[in-house]
Amino acid sequence: MNDLLKHGNWRCPSAAHGRRRALASALVSLLAVVGTAQAQDGTVGSGQAGSYIGVFAGPGSLDVRMTDIDGFTGSNGVPGQAFEYGDTGLATGVMVGRSFRLGGVQLLFEADGAFSGLSASPGQLDPAGMDETATAELHWVGTARIGLRRSLGRVGAFVAGGVSVAGFSNSFTDLDPGTDDRLQLDPDDSFDERPTRVGWVAGVGIEMPVASAWTLRLEGLYNDFGETVHQAENRLDVNAGVCGSAGLPSPCRYGFDERLALLRLVLVRRLGR
Repeated sequence: MNDLLKHGNWRCPSAAHGRRRALASALVSLLAVVGTAQAQDGTVGSGQAGSYIGVFAGPGSLDVRMTDIDGFTGSNGVPGQAFEYGDTGLATGVMVGRSFRLGGVQLLFEADGAFSGLSASPGQLDPAGMDETATAELHWVGTARIGLRRSLGRVGAFVAGGVSVAGFSNSFTDLDPGTDDRLQLDPDDSFDERPTRVGWVAGVGIEMPVASAWTLRLEGLYNDFGETVHQAENRLDVNAGVCGSAGLPSPCRYGFDERLALLRLVLVRRLGR
C-alpha cells in the first residue's frame, strides 16, 4: 500500500467497478422508461419552437483528483503525490429553456439547477499513521447552455455546451495525539473550505413526445471544474516548516480537480400554444 501511495495513483478497483455497474444499471432502467414513453401516441411533435420548463432526476458520478503539492501527506510524503477517488449518487433539479427555428434545426438556450449530496473520500491517506483523510462534496450545480436540436421523425437528437457553476466542500483533516495520547483534530494542519467553482459543461441527448405539450428526454452531461488550490496553515508545533522549499514555516498546499458526470431523465412541458 505504501508503494502505491508513493507513486500517487491510488484507487479502489472494486469501488470504481461498482460505480460503473450502478451507472450502467441506471442507464438500462432509464432506456426502458424511454422506450415505453416512445410507444405512446403523442399528439404534438417535440420539434416546436418556444419556451419550456422541466424537472429531472438521475444518477451522477463525482470524480476527484487530490494532489499533495508540497508533500505533507503520509510519513513519506512526496511532493506532487496524487490520490484519485469518487462516488455515485442521485441528483434532482429543474430546467428552463427556449428554442428558435434555424433552418432545418433548432437553436436551444437552456439553464438548469440541480441539488445533490454527492461526496467522495479516499479514506486514510496515511495507512501507517492513520491520521489523515480528505473529503470532497458537491452541494449544487447550475449550467447555462447553447445547443442544436434536429428532428429525426418522432425523436429529436441534440447537443449542447456552455458554462457550469457548482458549490463544493473540500477538506483535509490531520489528527495528532493530544495530552491524553488520544488522536484529536489539528486545525493548524487541516482545512475545510466551501468554494464556488466555475467550469464547462457538454451534453448530448434524445427527446420524444409523450402527450400534448409534454416531452421526455434522456440526457448525459459532463462537467469539468478544473483545479482549485487550498492550504493548511501549518505554522505551529512539530510539523511547522515541512512544506515549501524555503525551510521556514509555510502553508501546505492541496489541489482539488473535480469532475461530474450526470445521466438524467427530464420531463419537459412546453409553454404557450
